[in-house]
Amino acid sequence: MLITKSAKSFSFDVFVFTSDKEIYYPNENININASWDLIYDPDNEVSYFQVQIFNRFDEILWNSSQHHEIGYSEKNWTANIEFLNITFSNDTSTLFIKLYHFYIDQNGGGGPVHSFRAVLIVNVLKRNVMCQLINFRSVLKYGEYNFFTAKFYSTDNNSYLFNETFHFEIISNKKILYHNNFTTNESGEISFNISTISHLNLGENDIIFSIRNNLLYNNATFSYEIFVEKLAIFIEIMRFDNNLENDRLISIKLYFYYFNQSIKPLKNQILKTIIYNDLTLEYEDDFKTNQSGFVDINISPNSFRFKENEKWFYVDIVFNGTKYLENKTITLNFKIQNFLSQEVSNLFLTANIFLFSILIILFTSICMKVNIKKRTKFKLIRDLTFKF
Repeated sequence: MLITKSAKSFSFDVFVFTSDKEIYYPNENININASWDLIYDPDNEVSYFQVQIFNRFDEILWNSSQHHEIGYSEKNWTANIEFLNITFSNDTSTLFIKLYHFYIDQNGGGGPVHSFRAVLIVNVLKRNVMCQLINFRSVLKYGEYNFFTAKFYSTDNNSYLFNETFHFEIISNKKILYHNNFTTNESGEISFNISTISHLNLGENDIIFSIRNNLLYNNATFSYEIFVEKLAIFIEIMRFDNNLENDRLISIKLYFYYFNQSIKPLKNQILKTIIYNDLTLEYEDDFKTNQSGFVDINISPNSFRFKENEKWFYVDIVFNGTKYLENKTITLNFKIQNFLSQEVSNLFLTANIFLFSILIILFTSICMKVNIKKRTKFKLIRDLTFKF
């Protein structure tokens, strides 16, 4: 760029006015270079060049010193963006770098003459932020902990965010369960130890990191989900015979337990026991585990109300779960051979007794009739008359 002005004893030429880039980030420097030729009479005139930086509101943010040197001059300036107190609109700030020239004739040759001889337009952008989770688990069982690290870095130059503050929240069902501010270390990391008991609810939980109103980085929000499941119930069959004779009890022994850092027995919990065949309910009752997680189930086949001689049955032992323990059902099948229900046996016995009683009565009645008839054919000795 070349701008020339001349007067009696005054003239100037601008040769170079540049910046090293057109786009900057807030933690960078703006490097400015300019050269010019300035001729004036220092005894009667005042003249100088100066660099000034303005924001979009035409407010001056920075200026260099005044350069009054006569003749050819080449200058370089460095402006640190972090100290310019710039404001951002949509994470961008536009700056206007101007080469200012001043002149006045001290002999009353008119008022001062000043103007901007060259203008540069540059943009300052906030850096983008990314988050990387290390050892993060998205599904946890109730009672577990998740120790993980969040690592933050800039995608523009892959630099770590050092000593930057992030807001951390845990939200479940639109309710904030936990929140706090954390600062990144020299590696851009923040470490967390989340407890499913203290920090999370059962079901869906949103883990949110956010950075706001930062001078160097764009506003950013990172959201992740942790799903907390109920604890799984496990069952071991300690005793069960699936092929029984008519007179034997259905005897089942089970061990119920779950894991919570270690094996925990399912203590004093109600279990519903249902026996059925062909979708027909045959038996239903409740049993309870003991302090050690064991349950003994003993059922007499005489509790069943059917007459089949031989049948396959299914028994469901159902645990309906708790707030933190999941539902669990185990299904066993067994066969009873030569089956005859107590009701049928009692009926058969009653019928036999009834028939036997009738037979005794009939027999007695017949004997009595026969005896009576026999007695009618004879007379007592006192009733006899002997004739000679």
